[in-house]
Amino acid sequence: MDSIFIAAASLLAGILLRWSGRLPENADSILAGVVIQFCVPPVAFLAARAMPLTAEVFLPGSMAWIIFTGGFAFFGLAARLLGLSRQTFGCLMLAGGMSNVIFIGLPMIEAFYGRDMAYVAFLCDNPGTSVVLSVPGVLLASHLSKRTGDRTGGQTGGGLNALRGALRRMLLFPPFQALMLGLLLRPLALPEWVLSGLARIGATLVPMSLLTVGFGLTFRLPGTRAKPLAVGLAYKLVLAPALIWLVAAKCFGNTGLVAQVTVFEAAMPPMVLGAILATEYGLDPELAALMVGIGTGLSFLTLPLWRWLLAGM
Repeated sequence: MDSIFIAAASLLAGILLRWSGRLPENADSILAGVVIQFCVPPVAFLAARAMPLTAEVFLPGSMAWIIFTGGFAFFGLAARLLGLSRQTFGCLMLAGGMSNVIFIGLPMIEAFYGRDMAYVAFLCDNPGTSVVLSVPGVLLASHLSKRTGDRTGGQTGGGLNALRGALRRMLLFPPFQALMLGLLLRPLALPEWVLSGLARIGATLVPMSLLTVGFGLTFRLPGTRAKPLAVGLAYKLVLAPALIWLVAAKCFGNTGLVAQVTVFEAAMPPMVLGAILATEYGLDPELAALMVGIGTGLSFLTLPLWRWLLAGM
């Protein structure tokens, strides 16, 4: 219960700091850098030493790909039925087709399932969400954008360049480096003071990440974007985790704790970087902002419900 209190208090503190004007407007960018560079790597390192190296890891690793593929079918059908533009379809795919598995997913796993299950978030992110965003996400954004230029390097080399860029970003991503280092040093017995020290640094993850999320939250009325917003959030917060549960139960034959945490990760709100990518490519920027702002707020109501449902399954 104390972890949930810390999570709620940190989120509220971030919101209050933004409203009070006590920090600069771009403080969330600085805070995000601190979280990624300082708070997350110790958690990733310790998670790598504790995670079970079994077939169970394939489900979290494939989660993002399943959600993105399911989103393509669902949002494509919705776009036809509701007459949505290709730009709105692209925004729904980039913001609603991927989960916020690190900044919200990781602290929420710690709060609801404990630090021992944190490794599931990294399995969902590194072979999954990060690569989906960087390769099919970028290619889709480029294809649907109104712009004549292509940021991925043109029709002939775009896919290869996008893949190279994705691999480079993944290899240079501090949490990924810490995860690989943890796996490499897994056979070694490290001093207790090192492990204890890393755990204490990692304990800053929940308050710092949710403080950052709270500071960056903006709320506005949906107006004319209410219908596509409802479609996007219905998929992201309800249908996507239900899809992962169905795949886990029927395809993987797994309804254990790892599967439950993977479903919980699938229930996270829209990915901020996906919304940023949609904005950069002119894919309904207004909807992208609404998806993140309202979706993040709603997730703090839907996530406890998913935790309760999963506990009873």
